[in-house]
Order: sequence, then structure tokens, then C-alpha cells
Amino acid sequence: MVRSTSIGSRSGATTVELAAVISVFVLLLFGILEFCLVVYTYNVVQNASREGARYAVVNSVDTTMVSDTQNVVKTFMGGLDTKMKNYKCQVYLADAAGNNIGLATDAQFGEYVLVDVQVDYVPLTPGLGFLTKTFTIRSKCGMGSEAN
Repeated sequence: MVRSTSIGSRSGATTVELAAVISVFVLLLFGILEFCLVVYTYNVVQNASREGARYAVVNSVDTTMVSDTQNVVKTFMGGLDTKMKNYKCQVYLADAAGNNIGLATDAQFGEYVLVDVQVDYVPLTPGLGFLTKTFTIRSKCGMGSEAN
């Protein structure tokens, strides 16, 4: 006696499973890419503020130090200053807590010159749900002035 082991055709099951797996995979992939872009943007902003502060403390006696420092920061932003919304770069004399206490060109030897860079990050994939429409990425870097 021969038994028939044929089960009814399940032609749509594979398609449904594939659609479920692909949707989860794509969501995970875009989440990873978005996270990488956020980390990259933060690193660029942090590096630009640090390099701007280095430039500012060495050239603090120049009358055009603030605009020159902002140009240095813009160079180190690598084009993100034009791609992101609300790019701001401030250069000022700061106290130990990082509060603005005056003009950076008035810094004496050892006083803090602070470079504050911020951008509003707009997510590439705003439909992921866990990201807001925009959020601010900001980095402050202060160094002691080397003015004479």
C-alpha cells in the first residue's frame, strides 16, 4: 500500500514570508544607515569646533580672528554647513564654565577662547518613527589663549 504524502499547494506562503522578512531587513538597514549618518555628522561638527579653537587661540591677536576662525571651521565642516539647516558658528571669550563673557579678540594669555558650532540635523529617513523631524547637533570647544 502506497500513501500519498502530497500536501496541498502553498504557493502564496513563500511570498508572504519573503515580504515580511524584506520589510524588517529594510527597516533595520535604514536604521543603521541613519545612525551612521548621525554619528558622522557629530564627529564632523566636533572636529570642526576643535580645529577652529586651535586656530583661534594661536591667532587671537589678529583683528580678523573671529571671521578667520569661522572660515577655518567652515573648511573643516566639509560641506555639511551648507547641507544642514541652521548652521551657526560662534567664537567668543568664555569663563571656565563655557559662558560667553566677551569678545574673543579681547582674550589675554590663558583665558578661554570658545568655538561653538551647531547644526540642525534633518534625518534622511524621517518615517522610521523613532527620529524627530530635526534635532540639534552641537559641539563647544574651548582652549586657553596664547596671546602675548
